[in-house]
Amino acid sequence: MSAHGGGRRRAAAAGVFSASVLVVVAIWGLVNWLGYRHWSRGDWTKAKLYSVSSTTKKIVGGLKAPVHVTAFMTHGNRLYPETRELLDRYRALSPQIKVEEIDPERNPALAESIAQKMDVRKAGTIVFQAGPKKKFVTEDEMADYDFSGAPGQGGALKSFKGEQAFTSAILAVTSDKSPRIYFTSGHGEKSVDDAADRGLSEVKDLLGKDNDTVATWEALGKGEVPRDADLVVVAGPQTPFLAPERDALDKYLAGGGHVLVMLDPVVPRPGGPVPDLGLGTLLAGWGVKLDNDIVIDTGNTLPFMGPETVYANHFGAHEIVDPLASAKMAVIFPLARSVESGTAAHAGFAGTPLVQTTSQGWGETDLEHLSAVKKDSSDVPAPVTIAMAVARGKEATTPAAADAQGAARLVVFGDSDFAANAELPNVSNANLFLNTAHWLIGSGTLVGIAPKMPEQNALVVSAGALRRIGLLSFLGIPALALAAGLLVWAKRRG
Repeated sequence: MSAHGGGRRRAAAAGVFSASVLVVVAIWGLVNWLGYRHWSRGDWTKAKLYSVSSTTKKIVGGLKAPVHVTAFMTHGNRLYPETRELLDRYRALSPQIKVEEIDPERNPALAESIAQKMDVRKAGTIVFQAGPKKKFVTEDEMADYDFSGAPGQGGALKSFKGEQAFTSAILAVTSDKSPRIYFTSGHGEKSVDDAADRGLSEVKDLLGKDNDTVATWEALGKGEVPRDADLVVVAGPQTPFLAPERDALDKYLAGGGHVLVMLDPVVPRPGGPVPDLGLGTLLAGWGVKLDNDIVIDTGNTLPFMGPETVYANHFGAHEIVDPLASAKMAVIFPLARSVESGTAAHAGFAGTPLVQTTSQGWGETDLEHLSAVKKDSSDVPAPVTIAMAVARGKEATTPAAADAQGAARLVVFGDSDFAANAELPNVSNANLFLNTAHWLIGSGTLVGIAPKMPEQNALVVSAGALRRIGLLSFLGIPALALAAGLLVWAKRRG
């Protein structure tokens, strides 16, 4: 074999090798290009926890302007895996979704800087922003927990509601309409411009973060609610409403309006207002009876507080308070009166209790002798209702009921101080107020996406089996290692 022939063969082999490498690289590049242009995401969970609905695909896929999502969440947060996966899927649906993750533990300086800029006050908050509009989604809005396990184990994830919360937030920040909320004035009500302890400036800030426009309605003597009102709030009046104002609220409700009434107890005094503050007739027409009492609950007292300060953690079955009940949260009412369900004059409307006392509570009706309260037969018996929501029942779906009035919603609280600046940061007071506003406006039901129920697979091990596993771990495995060593030693000796 000549040296020239060997050189040709080596050159041919090198050429074949180079061509093979180029083909492999080309195939690798083609596969990656196809994967980049035509890809899909799978969801192997049994409950399809990470699959998004067709509603979300339509809304997110149709976005025309960028929506920036900032997730203030530590990697150790129990909702972090679900939240990150869901946000990735939203980002995959549309290039208009921009996601930024900020871990307050790993990047505390950056987190503090951006949190101050966005006015984020706690970790676990997801901020959706489109232009000047922002919407905050908090952790309790994304999940329900089951606390039926052993004490100290924490709650297990019962349902994940992230998709409903995120898609609703995107609709809120991309909608051209901003809900307008009017707080009445002229009767000594708490003011949204008052930053003192009694004021509602914190409530105004919270509503502003939800893109709600908050204004004051000078209701005294007015016979008509502002035409653009999405919600009217009566917060702690000190003097009675007059007939024109009461009729205006009634007419507004009858036209499908939304009203939140927060009335404090009225202790008798010379020259004091009437107990119902002029709103008893209006509320009775919608199925709410206003009691003239002070709620006492000796079964849920707080240290250094009297039993008239109600620590409430008994909630009814209603979407306003379902998240609080699921998360074992509570609300503090500094001084409350009770409300009861009555027969509404408007067809199909009925009240649902939202918050109640324990079985040891009562409504003290002897307001002349409050220095030594005692439960008796004249008092309102337990459980005493402190808040009630009114809407037309689902069964009232006859053609005659298909009118504008059917959209009317009313919530009555027997206390207004729980929403004041001094009390709003306590336990879940802010959540209760915001949930109530969302339900009244309807912003919580913009999209009907069912929560995802993650499968809960539990391994039950008996005490005897646990002991056997322990013995196998501490004695069995070392014994097997020793036996193997002896076997090897014996073979080498033989």
